Amino acid sequence: MQKIKELLKNEKYYSVIIILIASIFVCLPLMSRNVDMTYDDGIQHIARLMGTYQSLQEGQTNIMSNFCNGFGYSWNIFYSPLTAFLPLIFKILGLTFTVCIKLFMFLVVFLSGYFMYLFTKKVTKSNNMAIIAGMLYIFAPYRLTDMYIRNAVPELTSFVFLPLIFLGIYNIFNEEQNKKYILAIGAIALTLTHTVITMYAAIIVLIYVLINIKKLKNKNILKVLIINVLLILVITSFFWVPLLEHKLSSNYEVFKPGRMERTEVLISYKLDLYRLFFTKTNDYMLYNIGLITLIGLLLTPIALKKVKNESYYKLYIFMLVTGIVLAIMTLKIFPFEHLPSILKMLQFTFRLLEFTSFLFAFVAATNIVTVCRINVRELIILLVALMTLTIPYKSHLRALDNFDENMLWPSVPVTQETGRVHAGCASFEYLPSKAFENRKYIETRTQNAKVMNENSSTIIENEIKNGTKMSFDVKYVLEETRNRITIHILFRL
Repeated sequence: MQKIKELLKNEKYYSVIIILIASIFVCLPLMSRNVDMTYDDGIQHIARLMGTYQSLQEGQTNIMSNFCNGFGYSWNIFYSPLTAFLPLIFKILGLTFTVCIKLFMFLVVFLSGYFMYLFTKKVTKSNNMAIIAGMLYIFAPYRLTDMYIRNAVPELTSFVFLPLIFLGIYNIFNEEQNKKYILAIGAIALTLTHTVITMYAAIIVLIYVLINIKKLKNKNILKVLIINVLLILVITSFFWVPLLEHKLSSNYEVFKPGRMERTEVLISYKLDLYRLFFTKTNDYMLYNIGLITLIGLLLTPIALKKVKNESYYKLYIFMLVTGIVLAIMTLKIFPFEHLPSILKMLQFTFRLLEFTSFLFAFVAATNIVTVCRINVRELIILLVALMTLTIPYKSHLRALDNFDENMLWPSVPVTQETGRVHAGCASFEYLPSKAFENRKYIETRTQNAKVMNENSSTIIENEIKNGTKMSFDVKYVLEETRNRITIHILFRL
């Protein structure tokens, strides 16, 4: 009993324990062998992880050489690479790729809750506010949609870095010299995790900076901010420079109008207002704000007067207003389809709920502790309440018996029966347009070297193909075909 009392006196220990318990509870379904990790985006990320693992064994990282019947597929050139590599850390334990993703998801849930805790405590100086914010962020219903329904691993991972980015900008504006590069760390990680979420996060942070433009009169703050931006651009250049080169030098499907940005799809997935407040039994996706978070937000009129005297009042108002605006932007009443094309690359307006989950968790936690007296006992009661409210969501989980990921190894073959959304290649948007339009070649291609002049007496022998590397011997080459063969060989190598 004495040890428990001592533990409760140490805010750091019991805070981490509460966040850990919340994370474990949210991740309990992952322990089931039958939980469906392949639905929606899930099978793409499993196959991509397998392709990345194979590519690393071949000594390169960007091209999955066996995908598209050996034509190759450039996942890691166009898609933020962090979630293609980090889950492979667990591969050293000899685990399956599916289990690696499950363990990675647990790590993501815990870190996002913990970083939310660190951000809120830094800003408010209240440990209880920080714990509640961390819990609300972990139990956000949209996170469960990303995790169990959409199986959107990169988007789920991006939850980790939003609190880090705002912690970083807060430290810069308050001249925290020993922690002035947290913004760069968070933004670099987010850039390498999810490009579209990064773009919207950059817009939100830019608006916050403009609101606090007077702080940039301080040359030291301006200097540190510029250094952070330069670090972000330089360190992530290994990703965005090749991406830009491919956009400028080649025609790829992903860059064609109507590919990533499809207005009709965006419109069809706009939300009805009620879905922000509750989920009907026949609604498959979870878009509601969450009951405890909603109660916390309803306390705003009472809390506002007390928060007005706090140092973080301006940030509090910014997060409240931004959260409300973004929530409105997910609805059918908002003319999202008339925004510039680059903003419509969000694809689904409901993706903005990731930001509202973060923003509202901070505001609701602040309101709850400001209006109510909260001690450790109340924190535990709140944790149990959040757990209880999450249990009904179990009905939204999908079960899949006897899934064998080996059926994806080394890659799913592309045939005439393969649908547009193909396991391992999404919707083939990362193919060159010429290859995409010549689907029959992809379906029927062989792994052999070919002589372009069918009338020649050229013989190809001793073919060896290992990933992107190929070698063979050429005999009886006619003079008129020699140059063509040489060009072909160099291209394949």
